[in-house]
Parts: sequence; structure tokens; C-alpha cells
Amino acid sequence: MNENNEEDVVFAVRVEDLQGEAVQRIGRELTEEELYKASKGIEFGLSFDINTVFETAIEEAVV
Repeated sequence: MNENNEEDVVFAVRVEDLQGEAVQRIGRELTEEELYKASKGIEFGLSFDINTVFETAIEEAVV
């Protein structure tokens, strides 16, 4: 990461990654509708308690 670059991405999930997981788990890629639903589920899951994740990550980083 570049110093002071607020545009750097810390975590990302690419459609390619999600589709790869789908192939491993269900043997095929997701349809557009399934991809939309899965994306919403990931978004919800990652934002559910992001403050706890941030707090823990920062505390662990400065120990």
C-alpha cells in the first residue's frame, strides 16, 4: 500500500472469485440473479459488524 493513498483497496471480492467458489461448491457458475443475491449476501455479511472487525484489526496491528 502506498503511504497516504486513501484510494487503496484493503479487501475486495471479485465476481471471478465468487464464481470460482460457486463452481467448487455447486459445480457451476451462478446465474445473473443468483450472482446478484450472493453479492447482496456478501455485502451484508461484510458490513454486519464492520466496527468490531476494524477495532480488532487495529488493536492487533498496534500490539
